[in-house]
Amino acid sequence: MESSWPGAARGHETVGVRANEAEICGQCGFDSRRWRRRDAADLFDSLGWWWAQATAGVDPAALDRRPAPAVWSVLEYGLHSALAAAVIRTSVEQILEVDGAVVTEDFDIGEATVDNWAGLDLGATLADLTREGSALAALARRPGEAWSNIGTLEGSTVGAEAYLIHDVHDLSHHFWDVARALAPLAPGLLGDSGTEGRVARVNVSDGGVPKAAVAEVTVAHDGLAGDRQRDRKHHGRPFQAVCLWSSEVIDELASFGHPIGPGCAGENLTLAGLDWSKLRPGTLLRLGEALIELSFPAVPCRHQAQWFADGDFSRIAFEVNPRWVRWYGWVRQPGRVSAGAPVTVGA
Repeated sequence: MESSWPGAARGHETVGVRANEAEICGQCGFDSRRWRRRDAADLFDSLGWWWAQATAGVDPAALDRRPAPAVWSVLEYGLHSALAAAVIRTSVEQILEVDGAVVTEDFDIGEATVDNWAGLDLGATLADLTREGSALAALARRPGEAWSNIGTLEGSTVGAEAYLIHDVHDLSHHFWDVARALAPLAPGLLGDSGTEGRVARVNVSDGGVPKAAVAEVTVAHDGLAGDRQRDRKHHGRPFQAVCLWSSEVIDELASFGHPIGPGCAGENLTLAGLDWSKLRPGTLLRLGEALIELSFPAVPCRHQAQWFADGDFSRIAFEVNPRWVRWYGWVRQPGRVSAGAPVTVGA
């Protein structure tokens, strides 16, 4: 799967979904071997939320405008994602129902050309993404041995589970496309493109909190070298490769009497100098050599209770106080990150 930004948009591809083959993307860092169905289900469930949060406050007309004649608009990326989700879900359902089923993939919206542009409605597109994401999540959570079934797609064998995970690649690859497309459309909304902060601290542990400071670390697509999570069910998933938090938020919480400091809440990278309230899914951050794309807010848990005077760790939940939330991120470009390294928004 090649990146479709800033070139011509491409139709859906099936390379890498054949039975017993890993699907790896050198562009966005996707690796099917790191995904489980339950992780896919959580991503699918959040599809509509991601799109709604990433596009919030952006002029709908700008979202429907192509940056160049041969480049899809943000909403066209959304249409493609919703169509891919619907078609792949139907095919996976057929394979689960009948081992050996022959399925087709007939939905290509075509290359982005001057004569195939169609105006799209933001609300309708978000509704389509939410509906199809929920349907895929329900499918991914379906139990049974039929997940080992094999179908035939365009003359090649394809596993039911592998094909489902392939849609994770399609959807998450387009998160990255859309993140890059949004940055110039919403100056000031996505964290002030070009704003520079710094890495105040790099934190790792062998499991649990607090995480200890290190001078420098290698950040790979699957996370920081030397760092691991004790609970692999809820942590360490591909969209949770890196956890980031704000030193200003930590200082503010400490000023209220909470015994909290950098690394206590499990963040890998403590950042300084950024307006934390402006961050959202799709915000791009260049940290040293690495490029991080924010994915989803980190959900606080009981292990953080010790860092709050009243034990109420829910105060850093997105639903309670989004400006205090920790953020997870995809690693789009691996590299070395050191304490004191510059952080650039929208890089």
